[in-house]
Amino acid sequence: MAFVLAFASAFGGIAHAQNPVKWNAVVKTTDARAGEVATVELSAKIDGKWHIYAPSTPDGGPIATTVEITPGAKATLAGKIDEPKAIQKMDEGFGIETKTYEKAVTLGVPVKLAADAKNAIKGEFRVRYQACEAKLCLPPKTVSVPFEIKVAAGAARSDRQKVVMASTGSDATPPAAGTTDSSGPINIQKGNGSILAFIATAFGAGLVALLTPCVFPMIPITVSLFTPKKGEKKSLAGPIVYCAGIIGTFTFVGVLVSVVFGAAGLNLFAANPYVNLALATLFIVLSLNLFGAFEIIVPSSVLTRIQPKGRSGLLAPFLMGLAFTLTSFTCTVPFVGTTLTAAATQGVWLPALGMLAFSTAFALPFFLLSLFPSVLSKMPRAGEWLISVKAFMGFLELAAALKFLQTADQSLKLGLITRPVFLAIWFVLAVIAGLYLLRVIHLPKDSPDQKVGPMRRGFGLVTLGVAAWLLTAFNGGSLYDLNAYLPPRDYGQKSEVKSQWVKDDLDGALALAKSQNKPLLINFTGNACTNCRLMENDVLPNPAVTSELGDFVAVELITDGSDAKSRKFSAFQQQKFGTIAIPLYAVITPDGKIKGQLAGLERDPSKFADFLRQSRSQVRVARAN
Repeated sequence: MAFVLAFASAFGGIAHAQNPVKWNAVVKTTDARAGEVATVELSAKIDGKWHIYAPSTPDGGPIATTVEITPGAKATLAGKIDEPKAIQKMDEGFGIETKTYEKAVTLGVPVKLAADAKNAIKGEFRVRYQACEAKLCLPPKTVSVPFEIKVAAGAARSDRQKVVMASTGSDATPPAAGTTDSSGPINIQKGNGSILAFIATAFGAGLVALLTPCVFPMIPITVSLFTPKKGEKKSLAGPIVYCAGIIGTFTFVGVLVSVVFGAAGLNLFAANPYVNLALATLFIVLSLNLFGAFEIIVPSSVLTRIQPKGRSGLLAPFLMGLAFTLTSFTCTVPFVGTTLTAAATQGVWLPALGMLAFSTAFALPFFLLSLFPSVLSKMPRAGEWLISVKAFMGFLELAAALKFLQTADQSLKLGLITRPVFLAIWFVLAVIAGLYLLRVIHLPKDSPDQKVGPMRRGFGLVTLGVAAWLLTAFNGGSLYDLNAYLPPRDYGQKSEVKSQWVKDDLDGALALAKSQNKPLLINFTGNACTNCRLMENDVLPNPAVTSELGDFVAVELITDGSDAKSRKFSAFQQQKFGTIAIPLYAVITPDGKIKGQLAGLERDPSKFADFLRQSRSQVRVARAN
């Protein structure tokens, strides 16, 4: 487990810390008049090991660099971008010849001034690009690059009203509409190569999702589900049905919820209090079953319909696969929700294909894990220790059930399961589990003659050590990845200390930002978002971050609730920033211009503080211009 957590941390650092391309715009035409075309040089400085793709990169391959001018400026693109000679080589992955730039590149962007332009034109280029190196590619990114063109006096000159490309010598034609897609981290284009790349990206994201906090509790549950009973034969049917439940639920429910409720529907589904109450009930019932309180027996009539040949036991793994999928939505929503956004414009089949690839990768390790317990049947004296293992798993399931109860409590704004209450319950469960392993506490089905071996004694002491570790969190100590399951620090607490965050009041925060002449930092978060809890419990309270927050008006917006406010905030996020993924941190000026955007989990507080500083500097540059 420690190795997996270390690998997850390292991968997260790579995925979120890299920003290898810096953009800048310089106006080269100093005497342009209204109605004429001016040239703006758009330059990129690229870190040594990275490259980006030229605007003329063929379709069906990597993400080509695209440029557009944000609406509202008195200027439009006048033709094709003048690009220097690029590095051309065959990309075996896509089967096409790509064009790339390394270290630095300057693009000539022809900009036509509006006929009624006066004095000076201020605008922004929206540049979409993808940075890659030899072993990995970062998700496509859209950045805003400001420019200002001074308008000279006089009527437009006929020879300045169109642009002739220096590289081709031919009249430029306007770019095709829709060449820039800023809807989110997934860019879906026509062509078989792009579809294959999309499927590969979805499959890779499914593997990455295995490193999220929601997955870890399901590892012991999967082992307990497929540990064979005495005399039971090994079979592939159970593991296959289990994974079919995961894949089928992801693909069917994900697309169905998106189509019926919109792209933000999956967020709402994962945070729905009644869904979470149902999942908590399921886990409590399963834990009681592991404790030996009762046996879950499927009626014979149901078994006959499901398995005409009389083979039983396949309904339970299918239902567990379905339950696992629903529980993992809280961590997988950032990818799943963004992918399903494409349903509105691409139909259902392409999001379904992406979900199928994602869920297959997500289920594959659990298929292998579900086969592992079959080896346990060959071990001697399996019956005695197996009862203890299952009982210990029952305590883990109770701990997981508390998380779903807390999410329901937070969604309903009851304020009952606060951070201290949550920690106290987990502490008690850990103490009881540790004492059980040490045979201080007994369960009805325990054998009275069973002895405490070295391994069981060791696990018991470790579990009591975990209980002691939980106590440190009462005094502000960090539980690292376990913080993802805890309620926010200030949830349900009436503190006299004024928070740095405005809660669920976008209009009030905007008004405050205007009155104080400060940029606005928006934290798009959710009740059921585990990565949000990691950020809010570990990163945002860090002194390096809080010292930067003084230069912002900070607002926290819940987007996965079922109330009208949450729906409004979710719609605003999707419309303004092109995604419903949470957590999302965005910096905008009081008049609504985007100056910084960071999506997902950033574990390093210093890097998050750097993001705030860089975003604030963009605001200052805009003011200076």
